[in-house]
Amino acid sequence: MSLLGYPISILWIVFAALWIFWSGTLGQIFHWIQGLPLVFEVLVWIFFLPWVGALWIWHRSWPLWLKILVIVVIAIVTTGGSRGKNARIRKD
Repeated sequence: MSLLGYPISILWIVFAALWIFWSGTLGQIFHWIQGLPLVFEVLVWIFFLPWVGALWIWHRSWPLWLKILVIVVIAIVTTGGSRGKNARIRKD
């Protein structure tokens, strides 16, 4: 796992824990982000796009199964993409 893989995985674990145990906190975080000055809100969206995007999805009026599916796919893609070039199979 690359150097960025650990923080990305930890952030997804924290997101999942908040989602399971304290889902109200996710709403507070989302509203806090929306309350930031526009420049800072844009920066948060850029640096934490998968997680803020997941928060945005969580607050949509979509069916629960669809929200879960899309968020899980985003988590898998971001953790898989963080594995870097060492994840390739080497043919020696």
